[in-house]
Amino acid sequence: MGLSGMLRNLKQKLPHTKNKGGSLTQEEKALVNALLHEGYRKQDIAFIINQGRFAQGQLVTVNQARITQSGDVTASKEQVEEYFKTLSAYDPKTFLNPYKESDKRLIRSREAMIAAVQTFNTPTMIFKAEIFAVLSNIAWTYLIHEKLEREEKGSSERCKNKSKTVSQILGKEGQTPIQSPIKDAAVIENLRKIIEIRDEVEHTLFVGGDILFGALFQACCINFEKYITEWFGSSLSLTKELSLVLQFVRLEKEQLVELEKSNLPPAIKTIVDEIQESEFKDNSAFQFKVHFMEVVSSKTSADIHRLVSHDKSEPGTPYAIKPRDYARVTEKEIVKAVQDKGYKNFKPRDHQKCWKERWNTAKERNEHARQYGEVLNKRQWFWYKQTWLKEVLEFCKKAGEQFK
Repeated sequence: MGLSGMLRNLKQKLPHTKNKGGSLTQEEKALVNALLHEGYRKQDIAFIINQGRFAQGQLVTVNQARITQSGDVTASKEQVEEYFKTLSAYDPKTFLNPYKESDKRLIRSREAMIAAVQTFNTPTMIFKAEIFAVLSNIAWTYLIHEKLEREEKGSSERCKNKSKTVSQILGKEGQTPIQSPIKDAAVIENLRKIIEIRDEVEHTLFVGGDILFGALFQACCINFEKYITEWFGSSLSLTKELSLVLQFVRLEKEQLVELEKSNLPPAIKTIVDEIQESEFKDNSAFQFKVHFMEVVSSKTSADIHRLVSHDKSEPGTPYAIKPRDYARVTEKEIVKAVQDKGYKNFKPRDHQKCWKERWNTAKERNEHARQYGEVLNKRQWFWYKQTWLKEVLEFCKKAGEQFK
């Protein structure tokens, strides 16, 4: 795809807002001077500047009237080429750019986790559990470092040119992590166990790790998806790039029993025992189990396998695994839907009061209201109509006659 096509795609994907104080930065002024000198038309330069802002998630545009010769600094030919190279390198799905310092960790984090899952899902690989433990730890390291750096510059470093490990950030078992951006104890314990596995596989040879630690690894993937989208936006989701692995064989219960009885290396056996005895063993953020249930067809007697949830209260209850596809609506649309339900006096300020009873600020909402909505294009919040509308209607119901 050429630069023009890339710009058109970005313009379509990102919302457009009118200029509200969108003055040029010093870097943009230098670029404008250089492009004017090269004979570019003002409207073309405005388009290029605005698309550069769109690609970075900035919604304030530059008016064509501001495209004039300004200041004494003019970008060099090399700087102009670098600008276009950077602009054309944006990923249209994630909006990440390998030339931007702020995106480098996130790109590597996503790629490390993708590589971990793809390797684990490769049927011919024997060393898959070991590779997953190593690569997933790298993915989490980059992810947590980027979160820390955006909160406080230099907070991911322990000394000059030396970054903190995930183990140092999470702290030792039994201690409350002080600096960790992750507060869920089950997620933290999941990462600690994966780090233990990573440390042991350097010195230990064993088989069957994909079966022994599968639930632990599955929870790791789900946790990673949760935090990368909560911290950095839904555009970084991995759900469209990775899917469930298909299997050609059936694993019998007897095989699992024999595997657990096998002569595992002591260090690995210790980890397995600790997982089974952990206080978080039934927490899906620590280990996530998906079971295959065999159903015999009365017509053909064929074996049909269905994915079912691991629910001790209702064992064998079918659980449909499918991508979430909620209708995304703005606050204005939520207010209109509520008014259509009979609450004619319900206004946008009332809606803001409704969600602020749960989350004090928009930042807090963006981090903790993922079941009710999501941030699109890095800035704008959209509500899920299917899940949030009923909460607002309940808020109106409790208010009695106030909004009728």
